[in-house]
Amino acid sequence: MKKINLYKIFAILFIAISASCVDNNDFELPTIGPDKQYENLKSLDEIIAQYNGDPVEFNEDVTVYGYVVSDDREGNFFKSIIIQDKPENPTVGLEVRIDDTNLGARYNVGRKVYIKLKGLALSKYFASFQIGVLNGNSTDRIDANEYISYIDRSSEIVDIVPTTLTIGELTDNHINTLVKIEGLQSEEKGLTYANPDDTFSVNRNFVSCETFESIIMRTSGFSTFKSYPIPDKKGSVTAILGKFSSDYQLYIRDTNDVNFTEEYGCNNNPTDASLAEVKALYTGSETTVTQNLKLKLVITSDLSTDNISNQNAFAQDATAGIALRFSDAYDLKLGDEIEIAVGGAKLSEYNGLLQLNVSPSNILSTTAGTLPTPEVITIAQALTGDYQGKLVQIEGVQFKDTTGTYGGSNTFTSDCTDELTTYVRSQATFANNSVSNKKGTLTGVMSDFNGAQIYLRNEADVNFTEDYTTCGGGGTPSGDDLYISEYAEGSSNNKYIEIYNGTGSDVDLTNYTVGLYANGSATVGNTIDLSTIKSTLADGEVIVIYNGGASDAAITGSGGTTSTVTYFNGDDAIALLKSGTVIDVVGNIGEDPGSYWAVAGVADGTKEHTLVRKASITKGNTDWTASAGTDAASSEWEVKAQDDFTSIGVR
Repeated sequence: MKKINLYKIFAILFIAISASCVDNNDFELPTIGPDKQYENLKSLDEIIAQYNGDPVEFNEDVTVYGYVVSDDREGNFFKSIIIQDKPENPTVGLEVRIDDTNLGARYNVGRKVYIKLKGLALSKYFASFQIGVLNGNSTDRIDANEYISYIDRSSEIVDIVPTTLTIGELTDNHINTLVKIEGLQSEEKGLTYANPDDTFSVNRNFVSCETFESIIMRTSGFSTFKSYPIPDKKGSVTAILGKFSSDYQLYIRDTNDVNFTEEYGCNNNPTDASLAEVKALYTGSETTVTQNLKLKLVITSDLSTDNISNQNAFAQDATAGIALRFSDAYDLKLGDEIEIAVGGAKLSEYNGLLQLNVSPSNILSTTAGTLPTPEVITIAQALTGDYQGKLVQIEGVQFKDTTGTYGGSNTFTSDCTDELTTYVRSQATFANNSVSNKKGTLTGVMSDFNGAQIYLRNEADVNFTEDYTTCGGGGTPSGDDLYISEYAEGSSNNKYIEIYNGTGSDVDLTNYTVGLYANGSATVGNTIDLSTIKSTLADGEVIVIYNGGASDAAITGSGGTTSTVTYFNGDDAIALLKSGTVIDVVGNIGEDPGSYWAVAGVADGTKEHTLVRKASITKGNTDWTASAGTDAASSEWEVKAQDDFTSIGVR
């Protein structure tokens, strides 16, 4: 009996010593016996190639192999193991769904496993391939009591080498494989991996300081490290790549996968670049600057006059100019020279204006600088858009309308043809000041709002000291006299014409008539004698004549007079006559156009449009072709939308 007990003691000691020699990776589950031999052995690539959009059910003996890359010990993976086809430079990976936990104890990282597929199925969830038990169009988890019979552990344990990639190099082929991304940092300091107080999974955004691209790290609310702080540093992240919808996501196994040891900050030691080089990166849609660059710029906008918000600015260097859009308020003065890091900044367009979207924290330094010399250009050059963002100077310029204030939109012209607009904010210190009635030199920064605009920094940008040039109509001039200032062919009977006196004196309306030449007739039909409306038209006043069937309140409330002379349909000529002689006309008398007349390059411009005479026009024009023009620049008219009667009764 004592001899038998001694044998038992030796046996127990032998087992204990043997167990202590097992590799820690085996988690006390040693591999017993040699690896099995499988006749119908396939690679993961070969298996996944069978997928064509519907689940693949395996009814024959076939075995696939792969290497485990996941680890559920810290709770960030749940009831699954992730395998890839090779230890290094894998081409594919997939998830094996298992209805059990603590799988890392049996299927440790680096372990080669064999999966017998008969009775299982392959499916796809978003971009992730999965193996499990077929259930309709998806797969369920393999039963906790059965998965061991499907999955064999090999004795082979290898080091898994993560594939080092940039965010932009990630593809769906990397899903469910181990990847490594360097130069990452959390977009926001002071965060934990997930919320300590609940069990919801959390997305944290990380940015690459090498390419300035962003990616999500997703952490389970059941992970043991959810309350750990993400280091406020930067470095590499090793993780298994996932994807949800269109977003790639990183899943770490534990915090050892986050190797952050470098100083936080993506704009450390940036490289000098020119603004022209940065602008050239723009692709036509929102574009991220993916290099660690800095610019040296001079601020050309003036915050002190409030004609620009404290989140917008203009700046330029020797190569180009641009609009800066800050994420928060800044404090930069006209002429300040700044060094600004632009790595990760986005180039985008807003109503035609290219802008560089940055943060005040991107500003590396600010010193007093010297304003660039404005580039002398013409209005025609300004309209090309080639000077956007640059400080320019235009000579021989005047306001089209000298009766208003700076606030709102105003139009400049230099030759009574080319026109350039400006917009002054109501908050601007000079918004309520009257515009100049002179002519001279205009300075400002070229901008854009669905067309070229010039930004005025202050009232001193308008240096007008020369005599104003009066612009007249083309064709055969009528002399200083009344003229048609508006024509409306609106919906239904909403039709009118407006006659304006801009002669500088009161005009006796005796001998003035308006006549309708319908359907190509060379003979006047319906007429109205203006003296029957009033005897005298004061300087600066208008007469509105409208259709008696008009229903729009703007027309009926204009104080005008109804007349059958407005029974036109857009293809009829209408004229202003003095002593029976035409002095202004809309349309060609004696011509039936067959449809309607083009105006300012707008086909059928006289149909269902409102025509407003440009402010630069001060005379009538008997040459309709010259008056209508071939495009917006050459036309005497602005073509408004149908039923746009906003300027009726006012000139």
